[in-house]
Parts: sequence; structure tokens; C-alpha cells
Amino acid sequence: MAISFKVHDDFETGLGQLFSVLSDVSSWVVFDRPRLISAKNGQVKLAFDDNTRAIISFELFEGSVRAHIIHELLKNEDEIKPRQLYWNEVLAGMHRRLDQK
Repeated sequence: MAISFKVHDDFETGLGQLFSVLSDVSSWVVFDRPRLISAKNGQVKLAFDDNTRAIISFELFEGSVRAHIIHELLKNEDEIKPRQLYWNEVLAGMHRRLDQK
């Protein structure tokens, strides 16, 4: 049985900026960069070397954008914590990049 988990984060930036940065995986400042499957219809879909994938969708609220990340196809629950740490690192990098004013 495949396992998935969700991560959410809020950004005080425009949807277009966040969508562009999250779909430009070559600019991510992390070791393990996924392959971009698609970036259309308000979603970014990514594939990882371990055959897992992530789907990022967006929600607008009160002048901010919430990124919803679902990372799926994990083999077991032991894979959740390392991936949560990975996404925390990715999202922290996005904040450093987008929160500069």
C-alpha cells in the first residue's frame, strides 16, 4: 500500500511568483531536485528518483497564497519524516527567495 502525506505553507507573495518559483526546480537550493512533470491548470506535478511524486496546488486567501503539497507513493511510514524535512528545507528556501523586499 502506498502512503502519502500533506504539507501546507503560506506565502505573502503573488500566485504567479510562487507558481513560477515552485515550477522552476533547477533553481531550488536543495540536493535532491525532482523532475518537473507538468506546471499547468494551477498545479505543479513533480517526480522523484525514488518513484515518489508530489502535487502542489495553490489557494488564495487574504492577500496571501497557501501552497498545498501532497507527496505520494511512499513505500512505508518511515519515509515520511525525511520527506517532511526535505519539504521544510524547500519551503524555507522559497521564503528566503520570495520574502526579499
